[in-house]
Amino acid sequence: MSYMLPHLHNGWQGDQAILSEEDRVVVIRFGHDWDPTCMKMDEVLYSIAEKEQAHHD
Repeated sequence: MSYMLPHLHNGWQGDQAILSEEDRVVVIRFGHDWDPTCMKMDEVLYSIAEKEQAHHD
């Protein structure tokens, strides 16, 4: 499910994601896309993102 979430590849991108967002919560998950625990977390994060997006539409 990680392919459905934005990826940040360096610290600068992480900083920009946090600093540029004024109206939403930024969640950063550290880990590997192939790790089973991270894969489960990605599913949870994606489902939350879908619900939040629907709430704002």
